[in-house]
Amino acid sequence: MRPPECMSSAKPSCNVYDRCFERMCNCEVTPDRYFISYGKKYCERFLYGIQLSSAGQRWRDETLVCLQETIVPHLPLNSAQCSCRELKTIAFRAHVTCYTQPDASICDLGPDDWLKIHDIIDKEDVRMDEMLAVARICLGKKMRDASVRSIVQRLVEQLVTRMR
Repeated sequence: MRPPECMSSAKPSCNVYDRCFERMCNCEVTPDRYFISYGKKYCERFLYGIQLSSAGQRWRDETLVCLQETIVPHLPLNSAQCSCRELKTIAFRAHVTCYTQPDASICDLGPDDWLKIHDIIDKEDVRMDEMLAVARICLGKKMRDASVRSIVQRLVEQLVTRMR
């Protein structure tokens, strides 16, 4: 049975990364660290480091809960069975799905929110495959804001060029 710290709450919190995930699976001491150095770091930046619009706040809250809920079922009940590499892969793959949920999608945010989200991410942490997947999902939908669509189109072009 997982500890209560691993149970989801409707309100996002960053405590789950150290009180549950890292406690259940000590990955910070491995090359496949994620929970503290990436997950908690960005959780705190999104919750406390930027002021998003009301739509942006809803997207942020839904996304943070989604990311955390995706990890929980994959945590081993016995920490000796932990695969940090597998958990890190699962966590990063979840970003695409969680960022583009039907009821709270980054695709529906305005340009101010997109710029704030862009600016909060350290350049060395940019994951081009995930960014490209999110951008392509957004371009496949009817986006509310034409200026955001233009930004996303340029982003896709830049990412494809970099990945060649």
